[in-house]
Amino acid sequence: MKNSIQHIRAFLTVAHTGSFAKAALELNLSPSALTVQIQQLEEWLGVALLERSPRQVSLTAAGQNNRGPMEKLLLDLDNIVSGSRDLAALRRGVVTIAALPSMCSGTLPPLLKTFREQFPGVEVRLRDVVAQRIDSLVREGEVDFGLGVRARMGHGLTFEVVMVDRLSLFVPADHPLARERSITLQALAGQPIILTGRDSSVRERVEQLFAEEGLALTPGLEANYMSTVMALVRQGLGMTLLPESADEGRGDLIQVRVEHPGVCREIGLITRAGVGLSPAAQRFVETMKNALSPQNL
Repeated sequence: MKNSIQHIRAFLTVAHTGSFAKAALELNLSPSALTVQIQQLEEWLGVALLERSPRQVSLTAAGQNNRGPMEKLLLDLDNIVSGSRDLAALRRGVVTIAALPSMCSGTLPPLLKTFREQFPGVEVRLRDVVAQRIDSLVREGEVDFGLGVRARMGHGLTFEVVMVDRLSLFVPADHPLARERSITLQALAGQPIILTGRDSSVRERVEQLFAEEGLALTPGLEANYMSTVMALVRQGLGMTLLPESADEGRGDLIQVRVEHPGVCREIGLITRAGVGLSPAAQRFVETMKNALSPQNL
């Protein structure tokens, strides 16, 4: 392939200069080497491309017909090489991520800002979806990777822990429990709790925790998005159990630590087994891992 491209470039240079001598000089070849390349190209194509005379070089009918397509071929190839080098150097590219809503509202925005500052030419597309949908999007190749909870990692998916998130109790500042440094699940049994939607991994984990302890979980209001749940708590309509990463940093809600080992959950990188990431996606993952490493938290 490489020799074929060299031979095509040699032919086009002769066609452009109208001279073997000038073309050989431009290509830094000896006239005999250039002649051999043209002959090999003509043998490969099975047609004569050039008519040679002591005074000039002209194109045959086949040479005229092939000149345009060959010029386009080299231009397309140059664009491919240039584009690939830009991608490798992260001058441009696209990274598509499927992540839990809690990650999208808390952990990811600072990471996106850092990544954009370092690689302004790379576009990041973020899809905030529930845990089950993340697995589907990764498996179907609609996103480069996912950030979610460990699920069934069969069916061609891998899971690598990148951080541990902890469920906390969120209450308004004037709530009686706001003065507590920590609280047990038993103390929350029977009290109305604002919950996320039934397809949420957080809702699933909260229900599982209460069930494992044999405690009554009393649903208060319910909303699909954690931002909506937080707004309801902010209005004094109840309390909620959400990941620490869901904290919007507004300072008007109090986090109370829940004393139970099961409130910690692993958040991981979900990828397709045996499929490598693009240079841009790989660099984003490296940026994320560095930011989330224990010494940087």
